[in-house]
Amino acid sequence: MIELIFVVCLVSSPDRCTVERPQFQEPFVNVMACSRTGLFRAAEWAEQHPKYTVRRWKCEPRQI
Repeated sequence: MIELIFVVCLVSSPDRCTVERPQFQEPFVNVMACSRTGLFRAAEWAEQHPKYTVRRWKCEPRQI
C-alpha cells in the first residue's frame, strides 16, 4: 500500500511546518495511482484546512 504525505506550513508563520499523513477512503495500490491524484488531494486538503498551505507532497510505501 502507498500513502500520500504532505508537508504543510502555517500560512501565518510559513517557517512552522509539519508532516501530515491524511487518510483517504480508498488506499493507493501503487505509486502511479497516488501520483495521478496527489495534486488534487493536496488541493482538497488545503481547502479544508485554510490556516495551512501544502508546501510539498509525495507518495511512499505506508509505514506499519
